[in-house]
Amino acid sequence: MLYIEETLYTEQMLTDHPVCQLSWLADPGTTVVAVCTKDTAAWIAFCLLMKRTQGTVVPLHPDLPEAGARDMAERAGCDFLIYGDFQQPVRLTQAKPRPGGLIQFSSGTTGEAKVIHRTWLSIEQEVTAYNQCFPLPHATGTIVACPTSHSFGLICGVMATLYRGAVPVILEHTAPRHVLRVCRAHPDAILYAGPGLVYLLSQFKQRLFAVMISGMTLPNSWFEAIQDVTDHLLQQYGCSETGCIALHPDPKTAQAIGYPLPHLQTEAGTINQPAELLVESDGTWTGTKDLVGASENGELFFFSRLDEMINVSGLSVYPADVEDVLLRRADVNEAVVFKKSDRLQGERVCVQIVSSATEETLRSFCHAHLAPHQCPTDWTFVTEIKKLPNGKISRIRLGVTS
Repeated sequence: MLYIEETLYTEQMLTDHPVCQLSWLADPGTTVVAVCTKDTAAWIAFCLLMKRTQGTVVPLHPDLPEAGARDMAERAGCDFLIYGDFQQPVRLTQAKPRPGGLIQFSSGTTGEAKVIHRTWLSIEQEVTAYNQCFPLPHATGTIVACPTSHSFGLICGVMATLYRGAVPVILEHTAPRHVLRVCRAHPDAILYAGPGLVYLLSQFKQRLFAVMISGMTLPNSWFEAIQDVTDHLLQQYGCSETGCIALHPDPKTAQAIGYPLPHLQTEAGTINQPAELLVESDGTWTGTKDLVGASENGELFFFSRLDEMINVSGLSVYPADVEDVLLRRADVNEAVVFKKSDRLQGERVCVQIVSSATEETLRSFCHAHLAPHQCPTDWTFVTEIKKLPNGKISRIRLGVTS
């Protein structure tokens, strides 16, 4: 069973949910469905249905506008897109047959988004290994104050908790005072939340039993503030290709991301000479594009990112996705998206653009096609975007010099 806010849902209630009896879903096991909805109960019930029937589901951030959701569903090769209404799906082109599982988007070797398909079997292996390393009693429930369209909330916050036989509480509202009230109502639960939210919670000085953080390396001041109000501070690290890679039961610094889960093999640099972390799962090695060093006892430390992905409060933003939207307009000649550090969100989305349109017009256009966390907050209008001698653009240099 689980709670969504204060409403209890038993396993039978989720199994009997109307989304598990859709007339258009004749054969879930051979169907690929993208879901963009703010109805958390319907989403969880549908996701569990697709898992039981070995179907394939693509969770999309609930704030994504319909045009953006359709773009992503088509890129993922879906049969259907559910945008809010499960009874009236959008029919897309017929999907190619594939094993049942979860499809998400991640960065490739070029930094552009790519479709990642994980089978339900690989997710079960991850959950089993995750729970083997989970340092708190297995009866510990979770308070999930992060999107369940993301692996951190869905797999680690909800699925792993259910597998342990514990009870997750999924929040649809994450205002700091509300989250703190829920923590008081469930004093023995561990909070799963993005680093920015947890840092804000720490400013209220309310004692927290346990917190799991993921999504970005915290500034030291944030880490210390959270540590000061938390009895058990845990940290995990992962990527979309393989899920959770490492879990730390008691990090002493923000850079200490944990020990590898037992079902994985990893290769990293040393503390003095970090290198890209490589991860092997089911015979396939994946490069994380993160500089990581391992201590003599196997503890992993994060140093920096190799790619250009923008991490906004734990949510990934890929520059090419934002640029593609802007370049659809005839009045946009060039656009390059890059990142800057942000005190509250970790990083923010910035754009340098050659266009005759106004900033207000372009902001409105982005909000119609992108999720809020994808929309640029810093706009710089130029007559020409500077390039390197080889003709390429350095996003890192733009982030430093803009």
